[in-house]
Amino acid sequence: MEAKDLYKCFIDTGGLIALLDVTDPYHKEASAFYNSLKKSTLLFTSTLVISETYTWLLYHCGHSLANRFLGIIENAIKTDYIRSVIPDTDLINKTHAVLRAYEDQNLSYPDAMSFVIVEQYDIQNIFGFDNHFYIIKRSLWPHIKKR
Repeated sequence: MEAKDLYKCFIDTGGLIALLDVTDPYHKEASAFYNSLKKSTLLFTSTLVISETYTWLLYHCGHSLANRFLGIIENAIKTDYIRSVIPDTDLINKTHAVLRAYEDQNLSYPDAMSFVIVEQYDIQNIFGFDNHFYIIKRSLWPHIKKR
């Protein structure tokens, strides 16, 4: 399957950072993957991923890029290009259950919530680099060899 053939894709923090930070080691691969997606691909993320991305960009790249990211993501959500899942009580409870179920893994809270979201929305493909998604048998994009 080529990236352009994806029907749904969840965008994780690593994918967003690699896309925006030109110094990221996977920037070229992330940009090429993102640009290969069809306009019809349904893109999802979450407020926790947005928060994590903003914070990382702020601390590692500065206010300018972090604020540019906010503008990009706000526009993408406003135009329904990306759907941002906002946690409700059910999602939070399921996230806690995932964290308890995977105590043997070093899952962050956003990782666990992302697991629940991709299950709820039946999303098989992740734009990102977090190997934790293999635990729940998801495909990571772009396919790269770790450096």
